[in-house]
Amino acid sequence: LQEETVLKTNKIKLSQEQQNVVDEVLKTKNKFVPYLLHGVTGSGKTEVYMTIIEDIIKSKNVIVLVPEISLTPQFIEKFQNRFGNKIAILHSALSDGERYDEWRKINKNKVNIVIGARSAVFAPVKNLGLVIIDEEHSQTYKQENYPYYDAKDIAIYRARTHNCPLVLGSATPSIESYTRAKTNIYELLEMKNRVNNNLRAVSLVDMKEEFKKGNTILSKKLYDNINECLDKEEQVILLLNRRGYNTVVTCPNCGFTHKCPKCDIPLTYHKKTNKMICHYCNYQTYKINKCPNCNNDKLSDLGMGTEKLQEYITKIFPKAKVIRMDIDTTRTKNAHEKIFNDFKDEKYNILIGTQMIAKGLDFPKVTLVGVLNGDASLNIPDFRSGERTFQLLNQVSGRAGRSSLKGKVVIQGFNVDNYSIIKASNNDYVGFYEEEMKIRKKLLYPPFYNLVLIRMQSNDFELLNNEADKINSYIRNNTSEIVLGPTTSSMPKINNIYYMNIIIKYKKTQNIL
Repeated sequence: LQEETVLKTNKIKLSQEQQNVVDEVLKTKNKFVPYLLHGVTGSGKTEVYMTIIEDIIKSKNVIVLVPEISLTPQFIEKFQNRFGNKIAILHSALSDGERYDEWRKINKNKVNIVIGARSAVFAPVKNLGLVIIDEEHSQTYKQENYPYYDAKDIAIYRARTHNCPLVLGSATPSIESYTRAKTNIYELLEMKNRVNNNLRAVSLVDMKEEFKKGNTILSKKLYDNINECLDKEEQVILLLNRRGYNTVVTCPNCGFTHKCPKCDIPLTYHKKTNKMICHYCNYQTYKINKCPNCNNDKLSDLGMGTEKLQEYITKIFPKAKVIRMDIDTTRTKNAHEKIFNDFKDEKYNILIGTQMIAKGLDFPKVTLVGVLNGDASLNIPDFRSGERTFQLLNQVSGRAGRSSLKGKVVIQGFNVDNYSIIKASNNDYVGFYEEEMKIRKKLLYPPFYNLVLIRMQSNDFELLNNEADKINSYIRNNTSEIVLGPTTSSMPKINNIYYMNIIIKYKKTQNIL
């Protein structure tokens, strides 16, 4: 009885767009159909998922994947309000005992719904009737160490095996997924409107101009908008996709930079612990006060991380109650949940964070989203950097104006005239997709070509170099495909291990060697 009451009180009348998606998926509930649900941020994808699930669990079970643990508290809360104790939860923050308990519940068929991060795709669900992958574009669905796997591939296999639909949902689908939908490999479902029809106003600020006026961290527009929000007792989210305090400690006298001895990249200063930390191998050492080369004691601290931004915002906005969310503040158990709940309960009015605050969060009082260094990810040496920039900016922009209050977004950067930033500010996924596809076609990148990455590693650089040359010769003598390399990786050395890559580009899926 209690569960039925919870179900009734939390049910929301669907819009026509939402209802169309639900009807389409339920029409095929007994056969394998992969759907791509392209719904703009705030279009009510979670409500659609829950309505479909409600029907499916009358006779079958469901797996729902979310990209990372930071998304789960709010997501799970909505599901628990609707479905009570019919849910098992699987993610990396569980202890072995908790994971075992959840696994047994699933195995004994005591739950109908499994929610979790990528490894939940392997849950021992019997009688599977639906698989949902939320934020399908997220990189976190790929396992980056042994055993390597892509949760999306496993999900497709499981859905096909159990003859049930698969729903891939995102406001910013990956280029590959959207191409599959356009070529009828996936069925495309679209939700083009926000539930509240509350469109956010997005402003782009060129920091080159602001620097001339002496505004090095916050532009005048973002500063004024934050003040206005605080006066109205509304909330603000600030995204800076770099944790720590300073990003580089360097000597202006001789040019020395404090680097990690194991990775040969600059260490990041963390003020709270007064330590320099490598974000790749976790090497740690105390901050130096003098240059070891020339004994200069006036070292420069360059760059800014979330820790320094929090200190700065607290200083210039006396009314601000600031909370920070990044890997450093969420190491302890349930830390994500506590930060979310405290912010939702308005104990804080400004949330500062890295990309973990960009997607899936729903705070009705957030009317302003500010992005510092919105163009930083464009500088990553990766052919997907434009796509990831668009996704990040579009997703974080969607956190503003999710209730009846109007939303504003201010994106700061030095290259705000880049097509991915302009299209993100206009919420124009199709325009971005068309522009990106022109570049991908010209440069022979996916989805026009497939890529194979051959990654070689050794603690001996000379040996690695020699072996890479041998492998390269063998490949080039045995294939007519495009071969790039060998070259050092974008991170050539991590934890005293050197890395080199060879990339093969090929058109048709067949034996290429």
